[in-house]
Amino acid sequence: MKLICIGDSLTFGYGVHLSQRWTRLCAQETGWELVNEGINGDTTGGMLARMQGGVLAELREGGLGADRPYVLLMGGRNDVFYSGSDAAARGNMGAMIHQLFSVGVLPMVGIPLPADAPHAPWAWAAAVDFEAAERTMKGYCAWLKRYCTAFGVPYIDFCADFLSPDGSTRSELLLDGLHPTPEGHRLMARRLSAQLKRQG
Repeated sequence: MKLICIGDSLTFGYGVHLSQRWTRLCAQETGWELVNEGINGDTTGGMLARMQGGVLAELREGGLGADRPYVLLMGGRNDVFYSGSDAAARGNMGAMIHQLFSVGVLPMVGIPLPADAPHAPWAWAAAVDFEAAERTMKGYCAWLKRYCTAFGVPYIDFCADFLSPDGSTRSELLLDGLHPTPEGHRLMARRLSAQLKRQG
């Protein structure tokens, strides 16, 4: 079984060794082939463009063989950081989901991690209002879950393991307020592995 993971730095594994990334750990746990298509700093618009020129084009041409891969989509945080809005992320995620449906692929959606605003990179503060972004992200993540439920798309709530019972972000699981530590990657791998075992 093959899972293509399209996303930003949360998928790429910014800040940790290749062997510590959730995609690698999940592959070892499940025996699935996980293809990491994460790009640091990417937006859902970039993900959409890459998907159209990559996996969608290959599927239409039969380049991926008879067995259709699964595709995991996770993005939107950079859209909010860059623009202050989740409007583009909602539109692009919806478009990607339905374009995958059109070629017979069942997508999965990863719910992005929360940020820990007080510990986010200080150099970014001139360009990003992290506290406002987190408020927007909460609404976006809630929308993602509703959207996936409405269209029968499995979602993996990566965010849940990074929140304390009171709803605050578990800062010890983030390297820089934004990206998961090796332990954070292990939690992500465990959650995805559980989903893939149910799928497969």
